[in-house]
Amino acid sequence: MDDSALFETTFALLRLLGRNFRREREPLNITPTQYHALALMREAGTTTLMSMAGLLKVAGPTATRAIDALEQKGLVVKDRDPQDRRIVWLRLSDEGEDLLMRERQQHIAYLQHLGSKLTPAEQQELVRLLQKLLAGDNP
Repeated sequence: MDDSALFETTFALLRLLGRNFRREREPLNITPTQYHALALMREAGTTTLMSMAGLLKVAGPTATRAIDALEQKGLVVKDRDPQDRRIVWLRLSDEGEDLLMRERQQHIAYLQHLGSKLTPAEQQELVRLLQKLLAGDNP
């Protein structure tokens, strides 16, 4: 196998996907970290700010800035814990949930466009191979 071809092709595909996702996110005026926080919040459900920092793999102040910006945009709701006022619970607002649904649909449509260059069998094989690569990744 030509390692250079694998690297170049993978890198080109990542750039292509990155450009498209950036272009779709641009009108939303949210950063990649903010978008990632929204997606993680959807998966985690209600979570704390410190837990979110851990999920994002960023420092607490970085997570705080991202969440504060999302709250100002009406995409995240903060609730103080009634038993321990030091704890702040985070959850997606209805607007945040709607935004993620629209974004997901746009991403799927773009990937379907890319995938239309492949036969259905090739698409299934691609998904199988990508899943295999992801399953073998042990960070």
